[in-house]
Amino acid sequence: MKEKDLLLIGKVVKPHGIKGEIKVLPYSESVDSFRAADVLCLKAKGGPLQSFKVTSVRPHKNVFIVGLKEISSINEAEKWIGALVYRRKDTLPALNREEGEYYWHEIIGFEVRTNEQKVIGRIKHVFNTGSNDIFVVYDKKTRKEYLIPSTYEVIEKFDWENKILWITPLPGLLESS
Repeated sequence: MKEKDLLLIGKVVKPHGIKGEIKVLPYSESVDSFRAADVLCLKAKGGPLQSFKVTSVRPHKNVFIVGLKEISSINEAEKWIGALVYRRKDTLPALNREEGEYYWHEIIGFEVRTNEQKVIGRIKHVFNTGSNDIFVVYDKKTRKEYLIPSTYEVIEKFDWENKILWITPLPGLLESS
């Protein structure tokens, strides 16, 4: 399995208990990113990807406690501190494009254009404010960064085939600070 086929979903921060469970700092807000995966891949710094069968997942404060079949002691779990946690992209649930659903990793690199054909830049990062996603769009030519809210007032459409996000900018949205 290659890293391009995987989605980075977290990082092992430390063991939990003596039976080999690990605490994972999630890069996703949803525990389902972990629960829906039967297999997770861990990659320690400088090491190869290794697959593990998921036996349990539960939220705990700001981390998830993950049980993996192949890790059964605190000593084994300690070896994975700092490891990156991945899941296979092809195991992600299907989305409804008509409803505007997308995975963040799918839109990184999309070109952003206004409905008047003006190129704004490319999506380099996405984050959530609680009410909606924000696309961080960077223009290499001007070296400007824009924060584009993913709201029905702004997002016109995703062109999945050409990897273009069409927007209708609100007044002041594209003005530099």
